[in-house]
Amino acid sequence: MIRRYVRGEASFEERKLVTDWAASDPQHFKELEQERRLYLALTWHLPEVEPSVADAPAERGRLIPWRRVARIALQAAAVIVMGCLVGTLLYTRRIDTLAEQTLAFQTPAGQRMNTTLSDGTKVWLNSRARVEYPVLFGRKERRVKVSGEVMFDVAKDPDHPFIVETYACDIEVLGTKFNVVADEENGRFSTALLRGEVRITSRFDGQQILMKPDDVVSLEEGKLRLSHIDDPDEYLWTEGYINLKNKNFYDLVEEFGQVFGARIEVQGHIEGADRRYKWGKIRIADGVDDALEILQASYRFTYTRNIETNEIVIR
Repeated sequence: MIRRYVRGEASFEERKLVTDWAASDPQHFKELEQERRLYLALTWHLPEVEPSVADAPAERGRLIPWRRVARIALQAAAVIVMGCLVGTLLYTRRIDTLAEQTLAFQTPAGQRMNTTLSDGTKVWLNSRARVEYPVLFGRKERRVKVSGEVMFDVAKDPDHPFIVETYACDIEVLGTKFNVVADEENGRFSTALLRGEVRITSRFDGQQILMKPDDVVSLEEGKLRLSHIDDPDEYLWTEGYINLKNKNFYDLVEEFGQVFGARIEVQGHIEGADRRYKWGKIRIADGVDDALEILQASYRFTYTRNIETNEIVIR
């Protein structure tokens, strides 16, 4: 079924089964990616055609009439041209077919994932992020759909612009590294450019902003706002860290819920909750209990946790 999926021959039900299976476990997703790359590697290499040898060679020293030579040459040229045309047509149709087949991957709550697309672009997905992309990019552009927090390191290809489609904006790049947050449920959108150059186009009013390195564009009251990256450590989540700088208690509790896939409820007043950290970071791999214990060094609170439901109550 997986092989039929990557060949573009699977039915709708089979495609859903495969995508659900891939999303259920990071190892399943890696197996699907390996099968897809293997298929692409095999299908783009056509077998070589060896010339046939005449069964009855001409007698030694016998001259072949030039008209016969010309006729044979013309016939051979026609065969070559026809072969090239047919090969180009089959190649084009194959690209179009694969470009219509999409893969969708969503990271489970509390997990992160990274992968490499068919063009060499590297993608990191934060907890609950989703990326939808074609098995093979089309002939004009490279387009992916995103929700949640995702970081891209885009492979350079000036002839095929890379476009990230979100609920709020389209992000067009040629070769760059940037972070995007597209949270439609909570009305949040932002893009931080770490390297290269991107153009942001609003889906609401067509507003455009050309970004340079260290720029941040955010959506505020339906309008795009350009600012500067205050702290590069804010984007260390791809390396497994939560940055504490400039965040208060409520900022971090919300982030913990997202990163660790937990439902966190704050009951009552937390003294000094508005105080912000001046520096520091937390290693995600140490878990939510370790993260909360670090917060307890700065804010006075207790908490209970239901391990089965991953629900946390802070008092």
